[in-house]
Amino acid sequence: MNKLSIILAMAAVAVGFSSCEEDRDPVLQSPTTFVLNQPEMADQYINLTPGEVLELACSQPDYGYAAVADYSAEMSLTEDFADSRALEAIDANSARIQLKQDAIATALCELNGFDSEDNYQDLGPQKVFFRAVCEIKGVEGTRIVSNAVAYNHLKGYFAIPTPGFIYLVGQPEGWAGPTESNAAHYADWRLFEPASAIGSKVYSGVFDVPAGSAMFRFYTELSGWDANSIGSQVDDNPLDFDFVDGKFEGTAVAGKGSFNFPNWQGGEMTITVDMSDKDNIKVTILAGSHAVTVSSYIYCVGTISGWTEPSAANEEAYAPYRLADSSESGIYTGAFAAAAGDATFRFYTALEGWEANSLGIQVEDSAVACSFAADGTFAGPYVAGKGSWQFALDADATIAMTVDTNTQTVAFVKQ
Repeated sequence: MNKLSIILAMAAVAVGFSSCEEDRDPVLQSPTTFVLNQPEMADQYINLTPGEVLELACSQPDYGYAAVADYSAEMSLTEDFADSRALEAIDANSARIQLKQDAIATALCELNGFDSEDNYQDLGPQKVFFRAVCEIKGVEGTRIVSNAVAYNHLKGYFAIPTPGFIYLVGQPEGWAGPTESNAAHYADWRLFEPASAIGSKVYSGVFDVPAGSAMFRFYTELSGWDANSIGSQVDDNPLDFDFVDGKFEGTAVAGKGSFNFPNWQGGEMTITVDMSDKDNIKVTILAGSHAVTVSSYIYCVGTISGWTEPSAANEEAYAPYRLADSSESGIYTGAFAAAAGDATFRFYTALEGWEANSLGIQVEDSAVACSFAADGTFAGPYVAGKGSWQFALDADATIAMTVDTNTQTVAFVKQ
């Protein structure tokens, strides 16, 4: 082989290596095309139903490589999306965007200006526009919005979450009787869930109770004397109690026994009834007017909880596996027993099934092996995903867990 041939051969090899190098290091590009398909059921009448889904199908934007992207949607009553609402997908990484119909119903109420049942109107089926959104989380310049499509006959319902309430019935309000005909009378004698803790079943209220009139119990509905009563005992007789340092703490049961405070000197009292555990109803009363903070929860799901499905039907089973935020700080803490072997877990922010609300170490649904430091600690970020943390334990242990939703980080301590 002459010298020129050798040089040309070497150049060809160099080009080949360069080409391979380019394949191994793809360059991120901003996509320019993102198409949302016209829905097959666009012209059908759809009565939005809690627990059901509505589906959109779209193309996958070309980011220059097989990127893991997040999909979501926006909806509006006008094609220009001048007023719109964002909707999360059940599976954020799928181009078949499944949307919860109850979330669509909520957004529909907001777009129509319905913020309470008092001003809600049944408008019948409406034309609703949707568009898809795709982006690589945390990467600037990757967000792209699709064309708009419409479902032409969507019928909503009142879906704005509102605080639940119960009624105080007794001497302070005059024993009027817990009946529907007295609903207007009892409007001012209700204990409400906080707006930040709707669904908590923790009810509170501040009432001006005169001296000698501090006898009452609670009703969950205005359906008469003999049903839905929560009191100090089952029998229809009052029990006497006292405040200690301006505070009373006790329990309540399904029954008609009233709470009576014969030594009450009169004035405002803050009453909280915690019915989050129906078998252990707690009553707390403070002298004076006080702000009430209600704990919110997320759930540890994995080998620690027996991999029980994180669904509403299993809410009671998950009571021992809750991390609590008791100060509205966005920081959740809890400690759980873990058996020797693999401790594998992630977190769910709500009990709505496997596919939604999961926080993990990675997006993909597979465990990642982790280890504690010499001092028994572990810390790192979390993402919206189903990748579980997995620790090999030599012996039974308790793991104290902290999930900080402000910084999107976790911290674990093996005890």
